[in-house]
Amino acid sequence: MYAQVWIEEATRGFDRDWSYKIPEELIGKIKPGCLVEVPFARRKQPVRAYVYNVFAERPASAEELDLRSIANLVLPEPVVTSEMLELAREMRRRYFCSRGRAVRTMVPATVSTVGDRKELAARLSDPACVVDMLAEDEFTSLGHIRVCEFLLVHESALLSEIRQACQVSSNVLTYMKNKGILEYFPQKVRRVLEPAPAIELPPQSITLTSEQTEAVESINSALKLTEQGCLKEFLLQGVTGSGKTEIYLQAAAKILSQGKSVLILVPEIALTPLMMARVSERFQDEVAILHSRLTPVERYETWKLILQGERHIVVGARSAVFAPLSDLGLIVVDEEQDHSYKSETTPRYHAVELARIRAILNGAVLVLGSATPSVETSYRALQGRSTKLELPTRVGGAGMAKVSIVDLRRERAAGHKSLFSRPLVKALKDTFSRDEQAMLLINRRGFSTTIICNDCGEILTCPSCDIALTVHKNPWQKETVGNHLICHYCGKVSSLPPDCPSCGGSELDSVGAGTQQAEALFAELFSPAKAVRMDLDTTSGRYSHQEILDAFSRREYDCLIGTQMIAKGHDFHNVTLVGVLSADQILAQSDYRARESAFQLLTQSAGRSGRGELPGQVIIQTSQPDNTVIRTAAEQDFSAFIESELQFRQRAGYPPFGHIGLILISGLKENLVREHAEKLRKHLCAQMERYPASFAQTELLPCQRAPLARLRGRYRYRLIAKSPSKEELTSLLRAADSFKRRTDLTVVLDINPYSML
Repeated sequence: MYAQVWIEEATRGFDRDWSYKIPEELIGKIKPGCLVEVPFARRKQPVRAYVYNVFAERPASAEELDLRSIANLVLPEPVVTSEMLELAREMRRRYFCSRGRAVRTMVPATVSTVGDRKELAARLSDPACVVDMLAEDEFTSLGHIRVCEFLLVHESALLSEIRQACQVSSNVLTYMKNKGILEYFPQKVRRVLEPAPAIELPPQSITLTSEQTEAVESINSALKLTEQGCLKEFLLQGVTGSGKTEIYLQAAAKILSQGKSVLILVPEIALTPLMMARVSERFQDEVAILHSRLTPVERYETWKLILQGERHIVVGARSAVFAPLSDLGLIVVDEEQDHSYKSETTPRYHAVELARIRAILNGAVLVLGSATPSVETSYRALQGRSTKLELPTRVGGAGMAKVSIVDLRRERAAGHKSLFSRPLVKALKDTFSRDEQAMLLINRRGFSTTIICNDCGEILTCPSCDIALTVHKNPWQKETVGNHLICHYCGKVSSLPPDCPSCGGSELDSVGAGTQQAEALFAELFSPAKAVRMDLDTTSGRYSHQEILDAFSRREYDCLIGTQMIAKGHDFHNVTLVGVLSADQILAQSDYRARESAFQLLTQSAGRSGRGELPGQVIIQTSQPDNTVIRTAAEQDFSAFIESELQFRQRAGYPPFGHIGLILISGLKENLVREHAEKLRKHLCAQMERYPASFAQTELLPCQRAPLARLRGRYRYRLIAKSPSKEELTSLLRAADSFKRRTDLTVVLDINPYSML
């Protein structure tokens, strides 16, 4: 017996099928999808590889070769299905990665390691000393502070759990161990999974509206047809509160009755528990959950249950698109427009694209749900490449919330410069007097966004990044109030200096507002009403999102203040007022998707108000009341916005009418980064001249510094290519991928990136 394998750590240069003999003792045990170890090249130790195929006869491509034998079977069962192997081949073609790297992205790292009964854990060597160090501001890294805070609460944890919960690398933990702050010890891995805290859902009677009934019937008709290689895609566009989730559940029930499986994707971890609760309530033990906040043990056990066919519905965030479900019949992507479906690490896949590919491979139905679909998805529906189903009205009698715009220019002219405008203050007080709740969106965390010297005009920036530092109220000393500067990119923490580091001036002023400032000002203006804050700083724990939302749902707080994570998917029937504190912040993005993102966020935020029987109100504060985006969002007029946006995209040649290729080069020495970028551009220009027919419509722009010219101490340059043809751009980026690069430089390739910075 013979096997063809993909080397896990293969570079593009030797990323192909490699043939090996199967030892007699492993015949019948090695199957496609298994993880094995094989001798490779002249390496002393075997390397890991994934089995792609098994043959009874020697492969024709290896007839003249003296084949070596597979050294070891790492795990007794396959870690991926045959369908996932085909998906890996497509990922290699689209996302400039090896097939082995694609499979490694699909499979949680813990699947091959957590089987061991013991793992390294850590605890604080001297908790009392650490408390003193925190009080004296002796830590200069946000990562170190998070680890200490986490272990002060939990006493000890597995290293992998600490890395996940605190969002730090293993280097951070090693450094803290070497400094004597942490001590490592072996800890047994638990096999019994602890259930997540239960979410209480209000009782509801299910009566479908005529629009819901029509949508369910259309999807059910498509579910009866099973034809691999054919895409059956629906765009379910419904206003907020129109009952899209119930349609998902009705379609899922139909698929389960056919003996098939269901995949439901949600964009944010914060939304996963709510969707999980609704799905679990309907389908009990059929459901599994996958997202990045699971512990290694939970990921391992959940993956195994799915792979063995013991769970037929998977709910999860972006990475759940790789769930090893067999015989998929339905894939749902909720809030399909959300940018979090796009991976910002290599391979830079888009979960919606992969969901589409899996639907084709399985002959499954794909349902993309949104109140504000992405421009690309809307254009697909206009072209007839997907079937559009509309839910234009809310379920229940309250109807859509009333939206009003407050012109901040007039507020300032009247001498009112507070973060809360006078109409918003009055509306909040009226809301609380009726024992109703409110939500406030401000899409910046921290206390203030910039510190500027009034004497010399210098802005305080991170020494490792070309980024303005953000002021945070001291989060780890509850009994004192102290300001610290934090870089939101590298996590570096420093004390707020009394004087300007550039000129020595003492006139330092804070500019811009964040969630902490909104929370502090709320306490001053609306006491005894209580507010709870929800942003990245308050949700680092495993169940932090759910705990905050549950407390708000129980009316322990009158107001929920947060970033964009509060804007989507939540269903609080007592919320009758939503305030957007600064729509201008949302619009101020240097990206061609800025208008689309702003419209979606404003519309989704407005949709949190008036979802029960009580009427809702929305107040949007802005200095640009006549802006098309703000005006159409206030009117909930998606058609007018999409018409305007498509005209803009077509004139500029942006997706979906054209495509953008990004090549980002970074390194520690700016001159080396710039030289390599210039050499790479010359190489690509030569390729374009050599094969003019293959790049007839492609334009390669001059090499330039990236807008964020330095991050985490690394200098960054970029090349941008534009073309109406995605195939031409793919060919150009493949040429860039094959160009010999320095080992001390990092090159990122991306088509239609979600961040151009």
